[in-house]
Amino acid sequence: MLYYQCRFRRGSECTVAWIEARAAKVGAWVELETLDDEGPWRVEAVFETPLEDRSLKDLQRLNRKSLSSLMKNVV
Repeated sequence: MLYYQCRFRRGSECTVAWIEARAAKVGAWVELETLDDEGPWRVEAVFETPLEDRSLKDLQRLNRKSLSSLMKNVV
C-alpha cells in the first residue's frame, strides 16, 4: 500500500501527515485520528513522493528513536 505526505487545514490550524494514497486528493476531507476528535481535516496539498507502508513504518521508527534520544539529553 502506498502513502503520501499531505498538508491539511482545519480552520486556522494546519498540519502535515502521511495518509493512504486512496485519500490523498486535494480538497478531500479526512479524519486524522491521532490528533484529536474535533472533526475532519481538508487535504490542502499532496507531496510528490509516495512511500510503501513498510518504508513509512521504518521512517517513523527511526524518527521516534532519534527524537527520544534528543529528549533524554534535554535538561
